[in-house]
Amino acid sequence: MDIYEQMEMRYSASKKPVPTEDITKDNEALTQWYLEHSFFRDFVYKNPEKKKGKEFSDALIIYDDTIIIIQNKTKLSKRNDIEWASKNINGALKQLKGSYRNIKSEIFTDFHNEVIDIKQRIDFDKHKCIYGLIVLAQDSEAYDPYSLIDAENKPDFPFTIISLNDLFEIIDKMDTAADLIVYIELRLDAMQLGFLPKVNDEQENMNLIADFVPQILEPRMVGLTDEKKKKTLEIAEYKLKNRIKERSDYIYSVLIDDMIARAHEIDQKIYGKDEENIRFAHIIAEAYGYLTRERRIEMGKRLYEAANEARNELAKIVTHIQKPIRQTYLYLFTSESREDRRRLLKTISVAAQKKYSNEKVLAVATEPLGTGGRSYDFYYVDYYLLEDDVEIPEYVMDLLPDINSMKYL
Repeated sequence: MDIYEQMEMRYSASKKPVPTEDITKDNEALTQWYLEHSFFRDFVYKNPEKKKGKEFSDALIIYDDTIIIIQNKTKLSKRNDIEWASKNINGALKQLKGSYRNIKSEIFTDFHNEVIDIKQRIDFDKHKCIYGLIVLAQDSEAYDPYSLIDAENKPDFPFTIISLNDLFEIIDKMDTAADLIVYIELRLDAMQLGFLPKVNDEQENMNLIADFVPQILEPRMVGLTDEKKKKTLEIAEYKLKNRIKERSDYIYSVLIDDMIARAHEIDQKIYGKDEENIRFAHIIAEAYGYLTRERRIEMGKRLYEAANEARNELAKIVTHIQKPIRQTYLYLFTSESREDRRRLLKTISVAAQKKYSNEKVLAVATEPLGTGGRSYDFYYVDYYLLEDDVEIPEYVMDLLPDINSMKYL
């Protein structure tokens, strides 16, 4: 399955951009569409305005604690490739610096989100990582773009330069929000260690970045067993050198993608139309976006098995915890009515808070396999609920595995 097939299947995905007479705008649209493949529409802001008629940037990513400011440049002239790149890279850097100043000085902090039709405000207590990304729509031989930067023009914040061809290569491999952000950060970390990636040579860049992975990641793996360290490094290097979509078990991971997409189908007749509920799909997409493709594959296998077993049981729950963000994920498979399972979602969420001592819980309920349909209900809470408000049956506590026996992903 490639980018084009997945985007055609995805609920609430933009259609692939159709070529027009404006090649520059076409390339901007293609960049935005590629980014949607990893982030979904919820987190990709297309040609955001800082004031009416004035663009902030060609694209903007606002995802959890991360902001990525994107500038596109398209080569239309017959000028020498390096001469064109030198002029346009420095021009893009000036634009990135201006956008960065606007954010940091809080001159402009509100961006309209077209999916949930509300303003997203930059909050520096939350949005702590700001990166610049220059995308060059330029077919050329591979070259070093960083040697073309004027000394006085270098930004004082992290940035990286790729081509539109490189972006496709990256998105095709790093096709979740978590994977893409981690890759950008690995790329930047490797550059701090002396690596200078070339434009229009991204697979070779990835091979070279893989050599830096132990040096970058090992200092961050304090407390992990040698076996866990080895596996973490192997997964990081594998994703850089291989196309995970070619794995036979990749299809299991699409179950998580489907949940993110289906969150956009929340029934407003049931949940209401106020802003909190309109934001709900956005919250779900962000929470599941933390799952890398590798995690989605492993979770998908467990979910498929549970959905099959639930045919013959009252309910089946799959649980996993992400330690870094102290969040519990619950997946409930039951043949109960949607009204009953929505009540049960709150109950098991309170039970999970009690059992695992994590405030944040994201729970989803759906039918077992073979029931003729697929609908989803979601429950999310990021503060401790009072147990007195919810009666927790003993069987619910028994359905949740002991924390010491759980597999952390």
